[in-house]
Amino acid sequence: MRNQYLDSLRGFALLGLSLTNLFFMANFAYGYVSPVTRDGVESALSLLTTVFADGRFRTLFCLVFGAALVIQYKAHNKGVDNLFVIKSRLCVLGIFGVLHGYLLWPGDILLNYALSGLLALMWLDAKHRLLSVALLTVLPVILLVILSILVSEPGFDRSSAEYATLLSSLPVSYAELLSENISHFNMMIILIPLATLWNTLGLMLLGMELYERGWFSGQAFVSAKMMWAWWWGSVLASLLIWSNNETILGQMLETLNWLAAIPMALCYLVLLQAIHQLWPKLSQVLAIVGRYSLSLYLLQSVVGILVFHFLFPATRVSFTRVEYFGFFLALTLVQVI
Repeated sequence: MRNQYLDSLRGFALLGLSLTNLFFMANFAYGYVSPVTRDGVESALSLLTTVFADGRFRTLFCLVFGAALVIQYKAHNKGVDNLFVIKSRLCVLGIFGVLHGYLLWPGDILLNYALSGLLALMWLDAKHRLLSVALLTVLPVILLVILSILVSEPGFDRSSAEYATLLSSLPVSYAELLSENISHFNMMIILIPLATLWNTLGLMLLGMELYERGWFSGQAFVSAKMMWAWWWGSVLASLLIWSNNETILGQMLETLNWLAAIPMALCYLVLLQAIHQLWPKLSQVLAIVGRYSLSLYLLQSVVGILVFHFLFPATRVSFTRVEYFGFFLALTLVQVI
């Protein structure tokens, strides 16, 4: 029997992924490039994205993934045969990830999740995972902060010469897009064992630990004071990052947003718990989305690549955060329907 609360968490995380992924579907190398003049709406959406979206839904997805591994392991008799089934599924997921990364969009997370999931299986019967969680989530961030110091790049906007060069290099055919994907995804594969694999693994282990402690039961598990402490901690850290996002300090702090995403993801656990109890129909809709998470994740990439690179390529230049947000809402509606 499926866990509707867990499925609703997965669906919520999946829908939120495209809020930031769309930027990189349009321009994988740089993501969103700010316009020369920014109005209040542009700044407000930038702030809201930093506080509530950047890395938050990916983190939540990792927590759910870790919990799901424990559920699958315990659903049948623990043993070699059950582990073989789980490993086989993860290998198939990894194959989907490789195809997705090379053929559609190099920002793929499936390969990373598959590899991290295979490693996470070693902790299925572990009694204490929190030390491993702390080391695996913090150390990659420290490494990336050091790399950002060594390889810092000045920010630019749409009036700069760098942006003009960027526009001239955007792919105009699938052959050019495929060539660009191969180059970018090769770099992503190199980055996986350097940092992202371990951070993702740490988050999955945290999800395992939270499941063992009853956090995915859909029942009350944390006090309101603790939840607000997490919320404010994440918000304040994100405000610091956002207020310095165009400075060298901001580039170093940006990676720390990986850590700020954790308490906000925990707040989302509480939010979805409340929705599960107070608005069961909404929870059911999210759960249906969660059951088709792989198909819908691939659909997001197909739609994003088609729109930005083939149907309306001018949007790669013209879209501001307002248009991206509108696209996100439309894409979310399509997936829910």
